[in-house]
Amino acid sequence: MSGYDYTWKIMMLGDDSAAKTSLTIRYISGFFLDDLKLTIGVDFYSKTTSHNGRKVKLQIWDFGGEERFRFLLHQYCKGANAALFLYDITNRSSLDVLPDWTQIIREHAGDIPIMMVGTNVDLNEFRTVTREEGILAARIHNLAGYMEVSSKTGQNVDALFEKMTEILFTRYQPNQIEVNRRPRRPKVNLKFKRHRKKVPTFKINKYIALRLEDSKSNIYIGGKIFQQCKFLLLDILVDETRDYGDIESIDEAEEKLQTPMATRRTLESEITPEAEFWGHCSNIQAWAKFGYDTRILHRNLAFPMLKALVDAGDPQAKKVFKEEIAKRLESGYPSVVLYLESEGYLKYLDNEELDAVLESLTFLNNISDSILESLPESLTDKIKKNLDRSS
Repeated sequence: MSGYDYTWKIMMLGDDSAAKTSLTIRYISGFFLDDLKLTIGVDFYSKTTSHNGRKVKLQIWDFGGEERFRFLLHQYCKGANAALFLYDITNRSSLDVLPDWTQIIREHAGDIPIMMVGTNVDLNEFRTVTREEGILAARIHNLAGYMEVSSKTGQNVDALFEKMTEILFTRYQPNQIEVNRRPRRPKVNLKFKRHRKKVPTFKINKYIALRLEDSKSNIYIGGKIFQQCKFLLLDILVDETRDYGDIESIDEAEEKLQTPMATRRTLESEITPEAEFWGHCSNIQAWAKFGYDTRILHRNLAFPMLKALVDAGDPQAKKVFKEEIAKRLESGYPSVVLYLESEGYLKYLDNEELDAVLESLTFLNNISDSILESLPESLTDKIKKNLDRSS
């Protein structure tokens, strides 16, 4: 049995990505972080709380506010039970997008309760939107409530989610939400033709698609199955995030944490196969949208996918593939250099391209003597000759 009686999915809406993430982290951990980075696609958080003696798990989906991520929103609206729309009381333009966000959420999630939330109440002296104007906007758009909060001081943060939990208990009948109670299966007349269940599919571009098959997220490249996604989340405690602010890539994150990402998952962060599927879709969509930037995906996935895309005839992937191999090799980062060599990726560079990297001062300054012992003799000889010439 699960450790909670009810589970609800809450969407965070609004154009200010940092404000939504800051509020969510403040509620989850009690900490205020003011150096947050842009949310790409969607971030997922969860917290178990209680109401009237019943344990409730809130799944909080922090969606990227920038318009270029908006096309993904309808996928994450599925199964949402409620939403919070955030605007900045010191920035009137942040309230102007309320109609757009409410329209999107109601089109794809139905008539779910939406609360309006004014942020930065600790900056009241710089207010440009009065409380009365905020309340009026909530009424005009038929929202479920209104509250002003401060992620910095914590004012009304817990009260906000307590109020939303109360609204959800009032709005939904328990048998619609309770996760431990199985509904009775309707009797099926076997004379009727059975319909095959539609497999959730998300097309990234003409070369890449993902499908949720048997509760597993599978990647297809060029119409052929590439591989099954192994894991989704890099699990870092909220109060530890400041320690990793200088991390530039997923590969560097794994190296710094010194533990496989797949093992850094906790029971609290587990999500349904459907939610995990859309998480994978978001990550790979962001990777493709940003020109196959290999910092976004772990090298164990990004490089094999680039290779498969090259084989499938993707010209953008071919260009990036060679550039990324050369760039990663030039970094001289031990685990990356060994990975590129052991997996055969250096063969995709012709002799002229490979020599250009091995002769570069950046590579020669970064490469360490210890790694030379692990490389093939032919490669080691070239590097040692270049080191001798540069000294």
